[in-house]
Amino acid sequence: WISSFLVAILSLWVSWAFQQSPDKVVRVGDPVNLECSGSGSAFRSMSWYKLPMEKGAGMQLIIYAAEGSKGDIEKEFKNRFQSNGTKNNRLSVKIDHALLNDSGTYFCAGQDPQ
Repeated sequence: WISSFLVAILSLWVSWAFQQSPDKVVRVGDPVNLECSGSGSAFRSMSWYKLPMEKGAGMQLIIYAAEGSKGDIEKEFKNRFQSNGTKNNRLSVKIDHALLNDSGTYFCAGQDPQ
């Protein structure tokens, strides 16, 4: 019996266009790559957020990265999530071994350069 979970990838739309990885169904233990790229003006920073599936759970910041920086992965995610930071309006996150509690909706966002 193999547990699997759904990683739903949705976009946060501001005044720019974002492209994110499509919805994914992943088996526990498999690696997951979340990709985000923005078009339009250069962003001052980019972030990934997670909305857990548990009822009443709030959105959690995974990583915040200023353009051209490696970024800061939040303590709760630091042990298993990796990122090379932002470059050219792109920010990706890798989960080495997905766990059941990684289930949720993941959002990418960019901050206006002004």
